[in-house]
Amino acid sequence: MLTALAACNYAEEPVNNSKAEEKIIYTDYHMHIQSKPMADVLIAITGSDTFSGNQLEEFSAETIIALLDEAGLDRAFILSEAYILGNDLIAGPDEYNDVKKENNYLAIQCARYPERLIGFFGVNPLKEYAIEEVDRCYDELKLPGFKLHFANSNVDLNNPEHLAKIQELFAHCAEKGIPVLLHFRNDNPEFGKKDAEILINEVIAKTPGLKLQIVHLGGPGGFDNATEEVISTFIEGYEKNKSLDKSNIVSDISGVVVTENEKIEGILDSTTEEQHKRIADYIRAWGIENTVFGSDWPYSTPASYINNIKRLLPLNEDEIEKILSNDTSIRLFGSSEIRHPDLEELLETLKEGIDYNAPFSVKLDE
Repeated sequence: MLTALAACNYAEEPVNNSKAEEKIIYTDYHMHIQSKPMADVLIAITGSDTFSGNQLEEFSAETIIALLDEAGLDRAFILSEAYILGNDLIAGPDEYNDVKKENNYLAIQCARYPERLIGFFGVNPLKEYAIEEVDRCYDELKLPGFKLHFANSNVDLNNPEHLAKIQELFAHCAEKGIPVLLHFRNDNPEFGKKDAEILINEVIAKTPGLKLQIVHLGGPGGFDNATEEVISTFIEGYEKNKSLDKSNIVSDISGVVVTENEKIEGILDSTTEEQHKRIADYIRAWGIENTVFGSDWPYSTPASYINNIKRLLPLNEDEIEKILSNDTSIRLFGSSEIRHPDLEELLETLKEGIDYNAPFSVKLDE
């Protein structure tokens, strides 16, 4: 009876042609971009010129666009790796200028394809210049988002000094309307539930207006115990605390499904059928509408990762379609019109002549 009534009511509703004609936007919410010198740094650090079978080299705008076209995607969040240049193990004497140059490179690439590339600048949040660089990238370069990597930047929220810096930085971003894309997992072997509780209760709950995308379902990639603790803690925390605004947060599923092609011995294990079932269950519990697609290029090409999640995650076609087509523009940026750099203004601001092929001042041989 209820089904029949629902069908009748649905049939009587007028068709909204404008809504029916809206274009579905397919987005990769997690792709890395890098200059040639940044690629050289990563090759020196890892001791390999490939990552997950993909060549480590300059990833220009054209590289990203070609990968999007191959996968049938419209646009991407592209992430600067400038935070790596602030890692104390390699930071050189001209550290901040190195960071600025890599973020400048990101801005130039975005400006060349403003309708398709959405740039997230990077910086080590513990550095004295962190807020200065956030303001420069947002106000001068017109980059719309901020990428943090807690593991690479050695951030531990159990450290009161680190927590205070993150609270200050996130409050600053919330005030300016800058969404934060966060690699939350750090290198502490005890990372897990407690860290998630601190992030929820001491950062998110105390930072009104904070817009947040948490990558890899809160883990490092793959699906280990720590990842499971983080996502389950978020589900439980948001269910219990109704004052938390779930419309201000999404999680991406980049790198959580690992096949033989992407596994890294001793670091990233292949995920199992049982883990795939649990991943799907957690995605549903957190909310399909709160979950977005990301390939984590060069971990995987977007086309390959879409194929992997379709093959391996026990989600139905409608659920996968929703994840692929979720549009976070309003949720993260407050508008469907996302700011982007203007190439002519940008080159004038940056004073043409910067050599983006010159090496950084990093220390790699010590």
